[in-house]
Amino acid sequence: MELRILGSHNMESHGTRFETHLIDGILALDAGGLTRSLTFEEQENIQAIILTHPHFDLIRDLLPFGLTMRDSGVTVDVYGIKDTLDLVAEKLMEGSLYPPFLEFPSPETPIYSMQEIEPLKDFQVLDYTVKAVPVPYAVPAVGFMISSDDVSVFYTGDAGRGVSDAWQHAAPDVVLTEVTFRNRGEQTAIDSVHMTPAYLRKDVVRIQTAKRVSAQNDCRTHKPSYKEEIRVEVKHLAEADMMMSLP
Repeated sequence: MELRILGSHNMESHGTRFETHLIDGILALDAGGLTRSLTFEEQENIQAIILTHPHFDLIRDLLPFGLTMRDSGVTVDVYGIKDTLDLVAEKLMEGSLYPPFLEFPSPETPIYSMQEIEPLKDFQVLDYTVKAVPVPYAVPAVGFMISSDDVSVFYTGDAGRGVSDAWQHAAPDVVLTEVTFRNRGEQTAIDSVHMTPAYLRKDVVRIQTAKRVSAQNDCRTHKPSYKEEIRVEVKHLAEADMMMSLP
């Protein structure tokens, strides 16, 4: 399994992009920064998209990606829980911003087909076995356990303290998670339901079977000045023998 990080932020600038990750060039995890890091040829290889929740920084590029696929004759399956798919259909796909991609270019071969999934039940996406697991967040949200052959990754998406409750339903080799706030922003993290490095440590050490923990969102900040402080705090976790990698 090849994991490519296309974006890992909730603010954008010349050097930052909204969050999206790409597995094996064909399966996208969220769609905030789906198009900006890929050539048109790479975009056209994508066959399915999994959405954790419907916040703007995770769904925005469904629109430009839809235009990329306009003449492909391909329908891309978009997977998510009901709350997520309902909001995406209502706010992005009704035709006022871009074409109504749920019925464009034709009702028979639309750009997108919405696939509602039920949490805690395995389902197939391409050649992957996937399970949606509820995670604590400000809106209904799920993380995803994605398995292929003998490798598995759990992508939490946005999540707050208590995400370790998911481990009773997932035993991943890799955890792809977020750290939005520095430790001294604890109250802000609690209020907005996001993670700090300290919360990450408490939740991640409970994964007894994990071989590697990858904190890919350590630069996801509301203020750019958080970036280096969070890097240092996550680095301390790595030095404490919690196998971490930074983007």
